[in-house]
Amino acid sequence: QHSIASIFAGSCSAAAMSRSIPWRKTISDSCSWHQSQALDSTIYILRQTGPTGFLLQEEGEAKTVKVFLGDPHSCTCPVFKKERDLCKHICWLLLRKFRLSTHDPLSWQLALVERDINEILHGRVATEQNKTKQHQKKAKVIEYADGRSIVEQREIADDDVCPICQEELLSKKLLVTYCKFGCGNSIHIKCMQVR
Repeated sequence: QHSIASIFAGSCSAAAMSRSIPWRKTISDSCSWHQSQALDSTIYILRQTGPTGFLLQEEGEAKTVKVFLGDPHSCTCPVFKKERDLCKHICWLLLRKFRLSTHDPLSWQLALVERDINEILHGRVATEQNKTKQHQKKAKVIEYADGRSIVEQREIADDDVCPICQEELLSKKLLVTYCKFGCGNSIHIKCMQVR
């Protein structure tokens, strides 16, 4: 007979063994540096392919990079290919898009298993659902006599972020526009013009 504790311990060790890259207990110097770079960079999400695939472009750069979070993470940038450690693009996604803290061990792992990714996504989804519920109460549709309708711009909350650059809308003094025909959320005009 097995106790519940021994079954749980066995399943935890099996989950740990399923990682393609071992769990890091501490952050590497290289990763710490790339996290700092990421937090000081303006990077744009040009396209998202599924929940963990992204096409990114750094401000002032012509080239784009493809980033996939998973087991293991990957990025098409030369730094990631050379160092085989987290680059600023992967760090940017983990810290800006998914709002992990630099103190969260998930932010410095070379790989995230399905359970880790679900934890990150559910945290993100729950936050977005709460915002959507709050915004739904405030959203107002303006109907015109000719049959057209637009959504009124939602009030920008302190923690609202631009969906492209992931920076807080109120922290930067950039001009914003909003989605008039859908959600009413704000976005930096500069970010809409990025191609």
